[in-house]
Amino acid sequence: MDDAILPLNAVPKQQVTEYLGRRGMASEVVEWKYFDESFNRGRDRGYVWMRDGDVQGFIGLIPWSVRRADERVEMVWGCDWSVADPNVSKGMGLVLATHSMSLHRPWISLGGSAKARTIMPHLCHHKVDDAGLVFWQPLRLGAALRKLGERHRLAQWLERTFLRSVPLRWVARPSARRPDIITETGLSPIVADLIEHDHFSEWHPHHRFEDLAWSLGRCPSIATRTCFIRGLSGVDAAAILWRNSQAADFWKVTLWAAPMRHALLADLLHEVRWQVFQEGGVAISALVSHLQTDLIEQLQSSGYWRQPRPLPMYLVGEHKQSLPFLDMTGLSYLCTDLAYRF
Repeated sequence: MDDAILPLNAVPKQQVTEYLGRRGMASEVVEWKYFDESFNRGRDRGYVWMRDGDVQGFIGLIPWSVRRADERVEMVWGCDWSVADPNVSKGMGLVLATHSMSLHRPWISLGGSAKARTIMPHLCHHKVDDAGLVFWQPLRLGAALRKLGERHRLAQWLERTFLRSVPLRWVARPSARRPDIITETGLSPIVADLIEHDHFSEWHPHHRFEDLAWSLGRCPSIATRTCFIRGLSGVDAAAILWRNSQAADFWKVTLWAAPMRHALLADLLHEVRWQVFQEGGVAISALVSHLQTDLIEQLQSSGYWRQPRPLPMYLVGEHKQSLPFLDMTGLSYLCTDLAYRF
């Protein structure tokens, strides 16, 4: 048998699309996620295990960077790691991952499947068990039925009935006394300066607006909107919220605030809740770093509850060099490929 691990750009696009399609990824999502040249900019986006000319395994890479003051480190997130038949190709998934990690470091992974969580601790140089915290705000009974449906068939059936739309709480219209909140469809460029500003003294993800234009603006499977509050010298606070383009039930949100303007997040969270509720949404979720204690308190005071199981973060460093950091703040759904997954 002829085996080879090749970079993604050396494999016919159709073969990769068909392989990922068999794992539930729509062809238009594959095209956006791995073959958008304005985002790729010549960078490696993954590796493919080929056997006798057929795709038998895949691991994706998402280039990104982290920053602290004037220091910046280019990294990759790992995602979509799989092999066609684990029973036939024992160990090849591990070979594929280690090959990719040997060529791209530092490497980072957040959460992952149950299998990935058993393997990654043996591959990484450092693990943060509770790095990412997911918070939920249920608005309608459908949120609880979705969770119960993971274990009970009756709940799965009830989720398809009118009960899923029954409100769990009354969401009041935002007060007229709050600051004016502007909402724009899509990812608004007016928030670019706020997003790209260096808000943290610790290591944190460095979001370039042009990259968010790829992850949120051009993703074919989500519908996005931007809410923001203007200040005297620009935008003081912003929320980007999005949902699956085919359904308005579950939403995700990420938030930013200028220094000394974090109190405005309460108004934004209320506005987000009101908009989602008005569209029939059943729940909203946010992903944050366990180090963001102020934001965690803000979410909890706004009615969000923490998902019991945190997302571990795995870090793989450069050869014979210590990692530049062992933890980071500022995590969100934008840091991973979880943004479009509902």
